[in-house]
Amino acid sequence: MISSISARRSFISTFYSKQTLTFLLLLLLGSIYSSSVFAANWFKLRGTEPGGTAHTLQVWGFLQPAFAHDYSDPIEGAVKAAGPVNGTVAVPGTLPPERKVQDSFYLRRARLGIRGTMVPINNDIDYFILTEFGQNGTNREGHEMVMLDASVTFNQLARGKDDNELHNLGARFRVGQFLFSQTTESLSQSTPGRRVHMWMPEATLANALTRRVHDNGQGNFDDVKVNGARDIGVEVFDFVEFGNPDSPFEFTYSAAIGNGDTIGQMNQDDNYRTYYWLSISKLLDNTRGARRHAWKTYGWYQNGDINFNNDINGDGLPDSTQPIPTGGIHPINGLGGTVDRVANAGNAEDYRQEYMGAGFDYFDKVGKSQLRFNAEYQVMKGLVFDGVQSPSSFWNDANDLGLRYNPKSENTGWYADIGYDINHWWKGSKRTTINLRHDVFDRNTEDKLRTVQFNTTTFSMEYFFHKKARLTFSYQARDFNADDRTAGTPQATNGEAVMSSIGNRVGLQVTYIFKNVLLR
Repeated sequence: MISSISARRSFISTFYSKQTLTFLLLLLLGSIYSSSVFAANWFKLRGTEPGGTAHTLQVWGFLQPAFAHDYSDPIEGAVKAAGPVNGTVAVPGTLPPERKVQDSFYLRRARLGIRGTMVPINNDIDYFILTEFGQNGTNREGHEMVMLDASVTFNQLARGKDDNELHNLGARFRVGQFLFSQTTESLSQSTPGRRVHMWMPEATLANALTRRVHDNGQGNFDDVKVNGARDIGVEVFDFVEFGNPDSPFEFTYSAAIGNGDTIGQMNQDDNYRTYYWLSISKLLDNTRGARRHAWKTYGWYQNGDINFNNDINGDGLPDSTQPIPTGGIHPINGLGGTVDRVANAGNAEDYRQEYMGAGFDYFDKVGKSQLRFNAEYQVMKGLVFDGVQSPSSFWNDANDLGLRYNPKSENTGWYADIGYDINHWWKGSKRTTINLRHDVFDRNTEDKLRTVQFNTTTFSMEYFFHKKARLTFSYQARDFNADDRTAGTPQATNGEAVMSSIGNRVGLQVTYIFKNVLLR
């Protein structure tokens, strides 16, 4: 039995290694030649309004009621200090955001926004506001309504259009709270036309990016919002079009500075975060907007310091290198409440955080259908979110029960996602799409006592009742493991106990979009 498991794991490891090499080759080829990647310009769509359009107030939003069931089993086989978690369900085996059940109806998103120009028939000053009333990471208990975006864009230096109605390159300034440049999925997450899956991404690198270090210490974090890829600050960006007016190239740049904190928070530690983005796109026809036919190759980078207390109890030893610190506050062992690491910064020091990624998107007609493909490779270095423990268990090993952040981590991840319309196969009048996605997240690749690999494959099918209303079915197969940890250690045993308990998921979701309601 053991030998067969080892053989299967060896095959899986080899398979995923080949997948990684294949993906990197595709990424390289896509960067060199992408002739004919859903490739919208999210800086343009979210930060600006179309010139010459008279609307001072446009109401828009969407609803996503959902049902999900998780097939994970209770943990078995944890040893030593991790023994109390046996018989409980690991956090990734429960449904977000409450993490108390394994199947439920819930309202995943309920977003209401307004946007427009400050002066009709003039695009010099635009605004964008979006709120969230749903059940997700930005809406922790006590924060049932959250202001996700509230920004103003000044376009006075944008330089207008040329004789062919193509944009010239200049500079637009956006200030307030909004999505700062990072993975293209984060930039598009508030646009339901772009996110075709109902997938639950806690074991992906993109999700780790949204976990700032300002939630509560070693214990629960239920009362603190994730940042949803938002920050508060200022951004300069613009885009230029050139070439054939019917099918131009488009170059986009962005540079920004923000607090580096979560939604609604001021700069807590006198450190700021910088964000950068470059992309080149090819518009394939005259379609525009979130579903334009185009390919896009892009790269992004962000960095900043975070003031982090890695010695809460003040014993002079880093919490990340010792068992539960004396006087610690691990909730399973009943040692007390929680401490905010930034607020309790007497022993804190600055740690570097560095995130980057590159990828490409494609969306176009292929025969009688439409084909969508996007892929991205991502790297995180420095202090990053390193899993969760409460309410029922943890992702880490026995020596890290109390610490959900690794101060000196290195993580890599990638995904590839493809979708295709199939309604012409059965001659249906309503658009029907099948989608396949694979995510790999290698966490703590340089730390053999904490390293974990998450492999997630998602199959989904969408049926469109209307172009603004659809039903999505998703099935998520998850293979999580701690195989690369130092063999024979409690960390390896406990990591495998938690990871092997994680099962698959199934879900249904309805998306209803309302927009283009002009109020004057």
